[in-house]
Amino acid sequence: MHEPLRVLLVDDEESYLQTAAKVFRRKGFDVESCATGRDVLDLLETRGFQVVVLDLKMPGMSGQEVLRSIKSRRPDVQVVILTGHACADDAAACMTGGAFDFLIKPVDMGLLMDRVRAAYEVWKLSQELRGS
Repeated sequence: MHEPLRVLLVDDEESYLQTAAKVFRRKGFDVESCATGRDVLDLLETRGFQVVVLDLKMPGMSGQEVLRSIKSRRPDVQVVILTGHACADDAAACMTGGAFDFLIKPVDMGLLMDRVRAAYEVWKLSQELRGS
């Protein structure tokens, strides 16, 4: 039996974060949110998130730095990058760094939830392959 889908939303835009979390909760997701990269790393240690939706441009640690930290500590956690400031180099760096997907704001919430569900399926497969 697999754990329920737990997603962590990370964005420094508080209004977007609150709105996205509300929409995800209404659709039955177990959601937490935070506004900084450092908070992500703390929350990953205390809660078992399978998917992180991560803003790329944040003060302090950038999304790419957070992605590297997540993948070094918890390589099975799937990360969906969500940004309003995209360029091809960023997308390539994130995908090479282990991101599951790279989406550009504004994004349709239905599409975002579909990508989170797909990322969760990859997480479940990684757990099955590890035998846990």
